[in-house]
Amino acid sequence: MDTIVRCLLEKGRARVVAVITSDTVREIAHRHGVLGKAAVALGRAVSAGLMLATLTKDDEQVTLQVLGEGPFGGVTVDARSSGKVRAYLKHPRAMPWNGEGVGIRLSLADGMGSQGLVNVIRDLGMSKNFAGQTRMVSGEIDQDVEAYLQSSEQIDSVLRCDCLVDGEGLVTASGGLLVQTLPQADGTALVEFIRQTMDCERLSQVLRDATLAEAVDLARAMLAPLGDELDVLETRPVSFACPCSRERASKTLEMLHEEDLQALILEDNQAQVTCNFCGQRYVFSEG
Repeated sequence: MDTIVRCLLEKGRARVVAVITSDTVREIAHRHGVLGKAAVALGRAVSAGLMLATLTKDDEQVTLQVLGEGPFGGVTVDARSSGKVRAYLKHPRAMPWNGEGVGIRLSLADGMGSQGLVNVIRDLGMSKNFAGQTRMVSGEIDQDVEAYLQSSEQIDSVLRCDCLVDGEGLVTASGGLLVQTLPQADGTALVEFIRQTMDCERLSQVLRDATLAEAVDLARAMLAPLGDELDVLETRPVSFACPCSRERASKTLEMLHEEDLQALILEDNQAQVTCNFCGQRYVFSEG
């Protein structure tokens, strides 16, 4: 079962969030019919989005978008602090899987592009949402989101996410780790030490070789020997969920201008709405 865990490190000098998303990403990739790098992009974004949704104690929803100029066009994730998540690629079949890079960290720059924007919208259930935006730095998604946290939210952060695939392009493992300073906790040196000693390939190795029953096992393996000092605060299950419905799809049609609605109507006087996140189709007959 996929899980996400929140912890404190070295008596509160830093906060640690770890997530295992293997089963969840397999389902999302299957729903979109994607393999290889497209699945990896979804996996990294899903893990990053879920960890972003744990930064407050309240019920929080985060929308993460990494929008590049590459063939994929961009990835969008909706994640909740409850562990529910959904995601999609703008152009999921833009790069056919060629079987290269089995069980290792794959570069996504050729699919995502190295230039573009990272958008984060936080919905805390209040009257106004928080929105931030920064430029992409590499197209690797986790590095782009880490740069967003450093620049837009002004939090010293180390973020590592990856998703591994087999020779057929199917997801074998997916997860991530986030380490951040806490206000007035003097954890900057600790976070910087972790940044220098925990490169991106380390996560790929742990996902491939370690026995990971829960997200806390991932955190301890990644932070060893510091992982023995983790104080676990909370563990929650992670799963795919999409709240789309026929009613919501109908309301979408009602908001369209007449000419746009006519463009959607098929030859048999039916209009079809497809959810980008889960692929569910809703068909409406005229009248």
